[in-house]
Amino acid sequence: MTTPSPLVLSQPDQVIGRLQGLGLTEENLLHAARRWHVAWSGFTANHPPFGIGIAAWMEAVAALRETTMPLGWVRSDERNYALVISPDGAMAISVATGDAGTGRPDTSPSNKAPKGVSTADAISVNQIQLELDLPVPELPSSDDDGPLTWFLLLHRAHDEIRCELSLPLEMSPDGRISRWKERLILSSIPLDGDIIEVIAPEGPDLDIDVKRKA
Repeated sequence: MTTPSPLVLSQPDQVIGRLQGLGLTEENLLHAARRWHVAWSGFTANHPPFGIGIAAWMEAVAALRETTMPLGWVRSDERNYALVISPDGAMAISVATGDAGTGRPDTSPSNKAPKGVSTADAISVNQIQLELDLPVPELPSSDDDGPLTWFLLLHRAHDEIRCELSLPLEMSPDGRISRWKERLILSSIPLDGDIIEVIAPEGPDLDIDVKRKA
């Protein structure tokens, strides 16, 4: 059986139109990519290396939530699986570091670090929702219901940050996504020595009750 190729959109007008249909803007996603990069850039050789990727990922997740929650999206950390979910509950986004194929329409990217049960569950739900019969690793699964889970893949190349929003269909036994249903290639962010400006998203002011200690 021939494996269908993913739908890959890379032309800016196509990507913007598709994102609008998903209730998103490209800026929602690029803001997360810029914050991710700035977090990376703040570390030095003196920082413990095992924590750098996690800290940058956490910053990207927070940034994505900050730009989408004013649009009605909601955060979810169920089973410690960090997502942001669309207002109608039909779509979720997970953030992950991608390999060198990220953001290139001529390749098939994957997540850089192996994923576990929660990602396998999410991809299984994608298959069910899309009525596909494809293999996923046999891992414990607690629920077949849920949103379609897309991945915001982020990759730091020598001279640019490449990123894409893509819908996975298969995961290999080693925990890496091996097949995609749809890929939206986002604008790359050049790393040419210029300062990357990160603008805080607009939103309601937070009222913080500050009291002096007695």
